[in-house]
Amino acid sequence: MILANELLDNYKSVKRVPFEEAIKSDLVEGFDYREHYVSDLANVIDFDVIRSSGVRLGIDPLGGASVNYWPLMNEKYGLNIGVVRPEVDPTWRFMTIDHDGKIRMDPSSPYAMKGLVDQLNAGAWDKYDLVGGTDPDADRHGIVCPNWGVMNPNHYIAVCVEYLFGGARPDWPKNTAIGKTLVSSSLIDRVAASINAKLVEVPVGFKWFVDPLFSGEV
Repeated sequence: MILANELLDNYKSVKRVPFEEAIKSDLVEGFDYREHYVSDLANVIDFDVIRSSGVRLGIDPLGGASVNYWPLMNEKYGLNIGVVRPEVDPTWRFMTIDHDGKIRMDPSSPYAMKGLVDQLNAGAWDKYDLVGGTDPDADRHGIVCPNWGVMNPNHYIAVCVEYLFGGARPDWPKNTAIGKTLVSSSLIDRVAASINAKLVEVPVGFKWFVDPLFSGEV
């Protein structure tokens, strides 16, 4: 932080190089994060089942980073995913406001997803069977269903936990625990108790799951 402040105080002294020149340097190496990420998804998702189902999926990236990932998934796995609102807008001026008048990019919130839901109810549902959304940096998601609207994330996460730990993943080690953060719903605790699964609770932030995931604890 001290170094950053020093640089800001005298930023004009920092040597700058044009982007076109910088990428020619031997110190710069290109890496296609999108290609690697989308290719690796096949290790955790059964795309054959999704493709053969014929389900028509829609995604709203909420003006953010996931917008260009979905077309590559279609191309690579033969899926039918449409990007409902493909515009990238860092001002978020297209967003509907939260209950307190602020803008929050929360794809699980009925307030944040109202613009998408209104567009779907105005006729866009003719193109899709199920629609989801991601926040701008694509580390959160929400689900929208016809005649229901935005699903309560605590409800479907609890269902997913019961499904995955209730026998859908027979190759998982028997002692693998369910991981949740402090702010996750206590419904997960009740599901864990009902299937006699160990529960590991950590502070908010995915970084707290890194060690348990690598060790196989969760």
